[in-house]
Amino acid sequence: MEVILNINNLEYENIFKDLSIYIEKNTITTISGPNNCGKTTLFRILNRDIETNLNIVIDGKNINSYEEKTYDEKIQVVFPNKLFTREKNLIDELRIQNSNIDEEKISFIISELKLKKYQKCEISKLSEKNIILLQIAKAILNSKEIVCIDELDYYFNNEELKKLCQFFYKCIEKYDLTFILSSQKSDLSIYTKYLYIINNGKIALKGESLKVLEKDNILNKIGLELPFMIDLSVKLKDYDLINKIYTDKKELIDALWN
Repeated sequence: MEVILNINNLEYENIFKDLSIYIEKNTITTISGPNNCGKTTLFRILNRDIETNLNIVIDGKNINSYEEKTYDEKIQVVFPNKLFTREKNLIDELRIQNSNIDEEKISFIISELKLKKYQKCEISKLSEKNIILLQIAKAILNSKEIVCIDELDYYFNNEELKKLCQFFYKCIEKYDLTFILSSQKSDLSIYTKYLYIINNGKIALKGESLKVLEKDNILNKIGLELPFMIDLSVKLKDYDLINKIYTDKKELIDALWN
């Protein structure tokens, strides 16, 4: 396992107490937890909006030691509620800040995100979801290593989240990227490899997503609801009716019939 991002014993104001997170390269990790647990604050720290002398390391170097341009190429952080200046159309917005424009990459991204028919559209006329997809497209285009997206599940339903994560896995394969997603609920983590649960300033649970989601008693105490299919699978597994966790309804039905 190659770790691309180390957050070691992070303490910040009254929000984090000895918080440690290790992100594996070329994976998708969900960071979840109850409201106000610090998910957005963590992403603001990674975006260097909050100045700290904390021990956060990307590629073996403290994040404060990178020059701005180099750091922006290392990591891009998307805050979906952050508005554009809305002065350009979609395709121009993608090309801005890119001295070496990769037209093949732009074409792939806007095609996968179903933005191709909007490429000449003024940003002010895009729907909220398409503006967020544009933000995601820009981050993927501009980052060479890590893309962080805050509160993705606030704006997209489960089926849309599934398709987005499938797209992210394609980007991992094509562009050697790593994704970190924050989530208000635990549903998003079904589609990601790893899951960290933050509670009371610390990591309450961590590991492979489905294994973490099996710990329903702890998650319920924290105040997080299990995704329906996970919750049902855990209950059926407790009664020895199945022997593993299912995320797909059809597969679960087939397992019960067999």
